[in-house]
Amino acid sequence: MSSNTRLYYPIEKIRGNLSKVSINSFYKVAFPLSNRSGAAPGLVSWLKSAGIYDTKDTNGLDPLEAIELMCSGTVLPGPNFKTTDTIGNRQGIIEKYPILRQYPELTMTFYVDTNHKIIRFFEEWINFINPLYSGTGVVQSSSLGQDYPVAGNENNYTKFRYPNEYCQRVLVTKFERDLNTKTTSGNETTVFNSSYLTYEFIQAYPSNIIVSPVSYQSSEILTFTVNFNYSRYIVRRNLSAAKIYESAVTVPDTAIQQSLDPNEQTFNTSKWNGYSGTEYYNNFGDRKQDATNTANFFGAA
Repeated sequence: MSSNTRLYYPIEKIRGNLSKVSINSFYKVAFPLSNRSGAAPGLVSWLKSAGIYDTKDTNGLDPLEAIELMCSGTVLPGPNFKTTDTIGNRQGIIEKYPILRQYPELTMTFYVDTNHKIIRFFEEWINFINPLYSGTGVVQSSSLGQDYPVAGNENNYTKFRYPNEYCQRVLVTKFERDLNTKTTSGNETTVFNSSYLTYEFIQAYPSNIIVSPVSYQSSEILTFTVNFNYSRYIVRRNLSAAKIYESAVTVPDTAIQQSLDPNEQTFNTSKWNGYSGTEYYNNFGDRKQDATNTANFFGAA
C-alpha cells in the first residue's frame, strides 16, 4: 500500500525500477488512408493521381511508409477538462467541476525529402479537403501539381467536401529499445515485445501547415510541420501501427536468419509461419535500436 511512512529504500531493491525508463526517440507514425464513402474520387485515388503513391525513389518501401519514416518529431497527447465554477453550495467554497473534455492539436514535424513528396502529400490532402473548381468542374492534380493553366484562372473558386470524405485515422505508436528482443534455447528463438502504446486519432485531418523558412544563411535540414485536428483518440497497448506484432512468438533459428535482410533497416517476419508483415524502424541507425541517428541517414559526418 502506498504511503509516506517509508522514506528510504535500499538501492539494490529499486535499481531495477529506476532503470526501466522510456526513451523518447522510439516511435512510429502511420497514415492508414482509405477511400471514404461519398468521395468520388476518394482521398487515396486523389493522391494516386497526384503522384504521391509513385514508388520511384522510395528504395522499395511503400510510398506512405517512406513518408511516415521521415517524421522527426511528434507529441503524445493528453486531454484536459473545461470546468465550471460552482459557488455557494458550501459556505465560502468555490468548487470546479468538468463540463467538457478537450483534446489538443496533434503536431508532427517531418524532414523534407529531395523530391519534396512530404510537402506535396499534405498539400494534396488539403487540396482534396477544399478542392479548386473551374467552369468544367474540379481541377485535378497530377505528378506535376495542379493542372496549369486551368488552376491559375482568376474565375476559379473553392468548395469544401463533407468531413466523412477527408477525415482519416492517424496512428502514433510509442515503443521501447527492447522491441523484438530474442532469447535462444536449443534450436529455437523466442522473440518478445516490450510494452508499447498506440494512439489512434479518430476523424483526423491536417488543419494547419506551418511555414517552413528558407534562407541563404547556414544550411540546415528543411523541416515541415503539420497540425491535425481530430474528434478524439483512443489508446491501445501492445497494438502496433502495422498490427504485425504478437506478445511472444517462437520460431526456428533458420527462420530468424532468413528474415533478417542485411541491406535494409527491416526485420521481415513474412517468412514466419502464421506471422506476417515487415517492421520498419525510424531510427536510421543499427537494427538494435540503440539511438536515433539522423547523421547516419543523411550521410553527415
